Amino acid sequence: MSSLNTVLNELLQIVPRYKFDSLVSEYKNDRYVKYYTTWQQFITLLYAQIKGKDSLREIITSLNTHKTSWYHMGLKDIHRSTISDANRNRSYEVYEKLFYEILKKTKDITPKHKFRFDNPMYSIDATVINLCLSMFPWARYRKTKGALKLHYHYTNKEYPEQLKLVGYKDPKTDKELVFFSITLSYLHSPLHRFISLAGR
Repeated sequence: MSSLNTVLNELLQIVPRYKFDSLVSEYKNDRYVKYYTTWQQFITLLYAQIKGKDSLREIITSLNTHKTSWYHMGLKDIHRSTISDANRNRSYEVYEKLFYEILKKTKDITPKHKFRFDNPMYSIDATVINLCLSMFPWARYRKTKGALKLHYHYTNKEYPEQLKLVGYKDPKTDKELVFFSITLSYLHSPLHRFISLAGR
């Protein structure tokens, strides 16, 4: 853990903390937060990246094996639900703007080097599709609600342009509706067959 902690600390030194804190204040990410701050969330995500953990369960399991080092890492009282809530409720724009801030910093140090990102970028789309529980008893999502969650994993080169999520807000009722939009070339794919089966 000592070597990992050194790597983690070295990476954290690159982050302009004053800029990070100002972004957190700008987007009010830490409003009503008791202990798991956006900075702790950032440390958790950075730790997961270093260790190659790609699920909340793996992150927590790995962190728990080094619980005695949490204090030195600036962490405390972390649970899977805590990370999940933070990832869901906090603005991603803090990290997006932080990336560009660090990129600018590196460009100032090495102005002759162009930025390249050769590794594939992965995106995971998770969409909840509500279902009638009386018609789909196998799709129990809550005590009285039915639903299934559709996951789609792709790289930046494999993005399925044929599959789109379209939103619509009824001006009369203010009700928001969400639809899958699929082009004809996509109609015979396994994913379309899966969606069609779920929607019957």
